[in-house]
Amino acid sequence: MVSRLGRHPAALPGAIALGLLLPVVAGCHRPQADTDAIRALVAREVAAINARDMRALSEIWSHDSNALLFDVPPPGRFQGWEPIKRQWQDFFDRVSEIHVTVEALRAEAEGPLGYATYDWTMTGRIGSYALDDRGQATSIYRKEKSGWRLVHAHYSPVPPAPAATPGGSRKEP
Repeated sequence: MVSRLGRHPAALPGAIALGLLLPVVAGCHRPQADTDAIRALVAREVAAINARDMRALSEIWSHDSNALLFDVPPPGRFQGWEPIKRQWQDFFDRVSEIHVTVEALRAEAEGPLGYATYDWTMTGRIGSYALDDRGQATSIYRKEKSGWRLVHAHYSPVPPAPAATPGGSRKEP
């Protein structure tokens, strides 16, 4: 290699610069891959909820005893996978025709931690009652031996939008 560079001395600074730049470029790729993995986990969670798939949820959530879910119904605090799993199962037992969608998804990752924030809507039925709910969520993920896992989720409802009056304006409460 030295003999080739010896014939083209102008290539030496470029080769050095490239050698120094490659680790930086490679390092930039990892956070994007981690961010994409977190986005994919949000999509998997939505699909699991819509399919009422506890096995899929168990592959998304950390089984750490400190995993924490703040859910919409009070008291709404569940710590550890087993209580979180029971909460989801109770919810699936009560709700039919469930459909969740996510919008305004933002995800970030840095080192072994990452987060996602998003707006959610949920429709379905609880007995004869039509469920039409919406809210916001923050989820925190940790990179574990088995990959990224959800360690904390906080779901907050958003009050219904004010009803429109016949003139098109909003009726405030």
